Amino acid sequence: FNAMFAVSSVDAAKYYYEAFKTLQKDAQKPLKVATIFSFAANEQQDAIGDIEDESFEVTAMNSSAKEFLQSAIDDYNAMFKTNFGLDSKEFQNYYRDLAKRVKGRDGQNKELPESEKVDLLIVVGMFLTGFDAQTLNTLFVDKNLRYHGLIQAFSRTNRIYNATKTFGNIVTFRDLEKATTDAIKLFGKTETADILLERSYDDYMTGYIEAGQEQKGYL
Repeated sequence: FNAMFAVSSVDAAKYYYEAFKTLQKDAQKPLKVATIFSFAANEQQDAIGDIEDESFEVTAMNSSAKEFLQSAIDDYNAMFKTNFGLDSKEFQNYYRDLAKRVKGRDGQNKELPESEKVDLLIVVGMFLTGFDAQTLNTLFVDKNLRYHGLIQAFSRTNRIYNATKTFGNIVTFRDLEKATTDAIKLFGKTETADILLERSYDDYMTGYIEAGQEQKGYL
């Protein structure tokens, strides 16, 4: 299985990508980490929590973002023996090749060897809507999300995979509880939120009462 990491900006993507490279420098079996974006998401949009549509046009990016993206693609080329770049056609081909390696399937829908798959994909907006991969097990989130953007992003992990994957995992590094509740109430039945959402962190650590029964915490 693999994972996706949704972050708030190109600067954040660069920070996390380089952190993984540093931490895995001497690892015997490092995670195969990749990233993709086509422009720097502005902080106002991140504060709102919408997911902007990203095109395959990279010319509008500033030089720092281009340099980082080219460096990440160079790492990808070295890892998988490919030859992608930043011009429009090559970037589209990079996107398509990356999608296959995240899905773990080639053009004939045959499963790729583990050595040919991407373990972790860091994104700003791309791949958060309209992309489905059965093997995508976990979505890590360091990004504000709301309403349909939140539902779409969280839904990236909803594909089951035989008996080995019956659900996906969402790990957030921001407080998205209210945004999640609001989104579920807006797009589902009003009472659904109480059924779907887990209890708070404090409840799991210190314990809680449910249906008159005391449930002990971890502490």
